[in-house]
Amino acid sequence: MLIRNEILRLKSLHTSKGRSENNSILVEGLRLVEDCLNSQWSILNFYITESCLDSPQFQFVLNLGKSLKLDQIIISEKDMARISSTKSPQGIALEISVPEKNKTIQLADKIIYCDNISDPGNLGTIIRTAVWFGVDQIICSENCASIWNSKVIRSAMGAHFKIDLIELEISEMIQIKSFNHQIIGASMNGISLNSFDKNIPKWILVLGNEAHGISPHIEKIINHKITIDGTGKQESLNVAIAGGIIIYYLL
Repeated sequence: MLIRNEILRLKSLHTSKGRSENNSILVEGLRLVEDCLNSQWSILNFYITESCLDSPQFQFVLNLGKSLKLDQIIISEKDMARISSTKSPQGIALEISVPEKNKTIQLADKIIYCDNISDPGNLGTIIRTAVWFGVDQIICSENCASIWNSKVIRSAMGAHFKIDLIELEISEMIQIKSFNHQIIGASMNGISLNSFDKNIPKWILVLGNEAHGISPHIEKIINHKITIDGTGKQESLNVAIAGGIIIYYLL
């Protein structure tokens, strides 16, 4: 049984303030826990309900946790529901460390830059899609939905543990000595994606806000604006879908 203060602390990890104060997040559900354990991420606590201990579908993850010498903290289903961000928790969760924002940045060759992507579902889908296509790094502006928001983590389906994720303003990024990337912006007013010469060794693909597009201060430094041609009557594509199409083309 968890004491009240510990329940309140774990519940706070679903808020920006709580994550910042504890420098940790709660990862919930069998699939996400398995992906996290396989990634060798820094794990602080392993929570599981007693009813899951004898369940066959949990045995692989439990054995994986034992191989990593993690102690299981057995809690009641009631306490699991209290600390969970979902209505029907699966009975298993990890508290894990999150990287510090001021860590040394090493820019990759292929980067997605998310500029004020406000919807957690869109951001999670972008992260998941980037991992699928083998993008090296995702950088988010500080006004994006938080990388570690619970909804972002669920939408990304474990992709957080398979790619380098950074929160950084683009102005800070281009001050890095090794910066020599071409900046490509997904735009409604660019050249056709089919006409774009993708033979660029180092690039940053900028995906803008769902309603307002790319921020004016970022638009000024874009080298190439590209547009996905459509033949239907819809005004625009969802940003995560558009990102997936462009990433597939560039890679």
